[in-house]
Amino acid sequence: MTPTPFSPDAGISAFTHEHRRKLAASKVVVAGVGGVGGIEAAVLAGLGVGEMTIFDPGIFDEPDMNRQFGATVSTLGENKAVATARQLRKINPAMRLTVLDHAPPTAETLDEIMAGAHVAIDAIDYMGFDYKALFAQCVRRAGLYNFTAPISGLATAIFILDPDGITLEELYDAPADESLWPAHKLPLDRLLGPKLYGPLVADMMEGRRTYLSNCAGIATFNGGLVALEIALLLTGLRSPEELVCAPEAVYADLLTRECGSYNLMEAKQS
Repeated sequence: MTPTPFSPDAGISAFTHEHRRKLAASKVVVAGVGGVGGIEAAVLAGLGVGEMTIFDPGIFDEPDMNRQFGATVSTLGENKAVATARQLRKINPAMRLTVLDHAPPTAETLDEIMAGAHVAIDAIDYMGFDYKALFAQCVRRAGLYNFTAPISGLATAIFILDPDGITLEELYDAPADESLWPAHKLPLDRLLGPKLYGPLVADMMEGRRTYLSNCAGIATFNGGLVALEIALLLTGLRSPEELVCAPEAVYADLLTRECGSYNLMEAKQS
């Protein structure tokens, strides 16, 4: 069967033709296509984004199958970006897709990737602050909004870095000495405090666990929230002034059925 060219006009859409035209003219950069980044990329592809660059040096393994979009039996042992790209092309064959199976190593290469982009997604693992900082600096230099959205348990939050607002380094209490960044432990007890995430974050901060547990349900919920917020911005349905940017963050907890906003720079929640 010959594939039908992707048409954002097909089916029922909450967006007008003009909104869909703007999405088709937009470029999004996604750093990391694992637990949340892969789903965010898939939703944006389905919404009709016209160009996307994705990169991830990771390899899919069995534990990834509980939440990661591209992780299937057939993709185990395969690079995450390469495997995810095949699925994205099936969703939106017309989307111009650039795929890197590695993390661009320098600011210069990241600057080239940001050229022509309209928004960026930081889905980089929390264990590597030095690269998150490098990515954030390039996003900021390009004048783009930087979306990052952690998940844990049954809750998610959306952090948006305004290119003219607080920096990632300020938000994550980075030491002034950049040589210390690779080992920098993020203030997760403040960013993802116990009021929102229960004992999970405390257990990780105190060394009782090395990960934040999650599942497919919250990863998928997260992907929809982040991608739709980006689509609203790209179409103009959400003005930049209406974004909730750091140090404020939006959160939703599906277990407690609580949602709202909080200040990321305040002391850890009690």
